[in-house]
Amino acid sequence: MNEPVRDYCYFLDHRKYNRNIGCRRHDNAYGINGGGSERDRWRADMALYRHMRDNGDPMALLSVLACLALGWFCWNYHPGKGLWRGQLLRRFVKAPK
Repeated sequence: MNEPVRDYCYFLDHRKYNRNIGCRRHDNAYGINGGGSERDRWRADMALYRHMRDNGDPMALLSVLACLALGWFCWNYHPGKGLWRGQLLRRFVKAPK
């Protein structure tokens, strides 16, 4: 039995323009094992933009602008590299068990 593919591209159809691969990499860069400084977040966002642009995705610019404007809420800041330790999102939303 085939398991459904996890959708990493919230608000976008992950089946188009090879989006899911780029979104998965971007989410992993943001996640618990990723993160870092603000410069690292910029690099992750730009890598997503380049992936989408190179695949001819018309949502590339809008997606990167949304990430740049709102990504700080989900980014995993490492100690001493941001205003708080960890993801601000995790302070408000409990991870599923």
